[in-house]
Amino acid sequence: NRSYDGDAFVTLFARRGGKDVIILDADGTPLQSTCSTKRTFLYVSNLKPLLFMARNVVRDLDPSNDITFMRIRSDIGEIHMTIGTEFILIIVQRFKRKAVTAS
Repeated sequence: NRSYDGDAFVTLFARRGGKDVIILDADGTPLQSTCSTKRTFLYVSNLKPLLFMARNVVRDLDPSNDITFMRIRSDIGEIHMTIGTEFILIIVQRFKRKAVTAS
């Protein structure tokens, strides 16, 4: 059950290839999501440790620096993660398939 079905932002986001938006608190606990609870748990359980490991690597290399954005790209889509002081935003985007033309 998606509670954001009528939201103009989510509608526009979906037209541009967006699939899911997940908002976490600073500790990585999901606050809001446009996907199912199961899918939210799947994304958060896999991406939160990766994001915190990447943050630790950046801090180990330069203690005065911090990670603010992380992008993971594959053949079928992208995951964008923005980390702030109070919230973490995860955007899941699927690439639109191009129509195959027969020659």
